[in-house]
Amino acid sequence: MEIIDANTVFGVWPRKELDISINNLLKIMHENKVEKALSLSMKGVFYDYEEGNAETLKACREHPEIIPVATCDLRKYWGDKRFIKAIVENGFKALRLFPDLQNWPINYEPFEILCENLIPYRLPIIISVTGMGSITAISRICGPGEIPVILTGAGYGLFAEAIAVMKKYPGIYLETACMDTPDGFEIFVREVGATRLIFGSYSPINYFRPSFACLEKADLKDEEKSLIASGNIKKLLRI
Repeated sequence: MEIIDANTVFGVWPRKELDISINNLLKIMHENKVEKALSLSMKGVFYDYEEGNAETLKACREHPEIIPVATCDLRKYWGDKRFIKAIVENGFKALRLFPDLQNWPINYEPFEILCENLIPYRLPIIISVTGMGSITAISRICGPGEIPVILTGAGYGLFAEAIAVMKKYPGIYLETACMDTPDGFEIFVREVGATRLIFGSYSPINYFRPSFACLEKADLKDEEKSLIASGNIKKLLRI
C-alpha cells in the first residue's frame, strides 16, 4: 500500500525540545516506507512566513519526496493577492494554516479574504481545528466555495461536528492524525465515505506508527485503506 503522509513538518519547535529536523523526518519516512510527505518549515509558523516558505521550497528541491506546503500568518495578512499568486507559481500544492498555534479566531476577516483570494486557484487549505464549533465556522466560510479544505486536529470529541459538516459540504476532508478511537475510521467511512479521509501523522511532532496502525487495523476494505493512505490526496493535489 502506497503511503503519502499529508501532515508533517520540519525545522524547529520552540515550545519544547523535539527533533523535528528535516533529517529526522526523512528517517521516519524511510523507516515506515512513506513514499511522499506534505511538509513545511515551522519557521513560517513561529517566526516569518515568507522566510519559512522559502525554507520549505529549498528542502523540497533537495528532497523530491517532500511535497511543498505553504503557510501564512493571518495576523500579518490583509489581503495581498500577490502572495497567493506567488505560492501557486512557486509550486506549493496546498496552504497550511495554524490558528491553534497563532491564536487567531476562525471568524476573522483576514481568513475570509484569504479564502476569497484562493478561489481562482482552487489551492487546498489544510487548517487546524481549535475546538468545538470551529469546524462549523470553517465550513461556513470555506464550505460553500470552490476551495477544498482538509481539517486537522479533530479528535473524538469533534467527530459528530465533523461528520455533520462533511455530509453538508462535499469539499471538506478530514486528516486522520487524531483518529485514535477503535472504530473511528469505520464510522467516518460508513457516514461520509472513504474518499473523504486523508492519512496524516503530524510527525515528527507525533509518533508515526500509532497513526498508521489505526488505519492498518481498521475494519475496512483494502481499496478503502488505499484511498485513505494515498489515493485521495493524490487526486486532490493532482500529483
